[in-house]
Amino acid sequence: MSIDLDSGERLVLRSPQDALYALVSDWPVNGGVHQQRAIDFCRAWLAGRMPAETVRQAFILAALEAGVSINDDDEDGAGSSVLNPSV
Repeated sequence: MSIDLDSGERLVLRSPQDALYALVSDWPVNGGVHQQRAIDFCRAWLAGRMPAETVRQAFILAALEAGVSINDDDEDGAGSSVLNPSV
């Protein structure tokens, strides 16, 4: 999965850890309810307390809330999901 930022930059996200970095460092709208929930879920995944698919869904809601464009394919077009446990 990748996201397109307002700056025109595309970030490829391969894990909940990448998603956490994007949510904290690069997110265009701070303070959203879904953003905070996704941050909490990413941290829970890092602690082994949250399934990756649940984190993925929370991240998608945060992206919708912030108007961030989500792309299902990675840069190579392989279609691997950023928050897919198999990645």
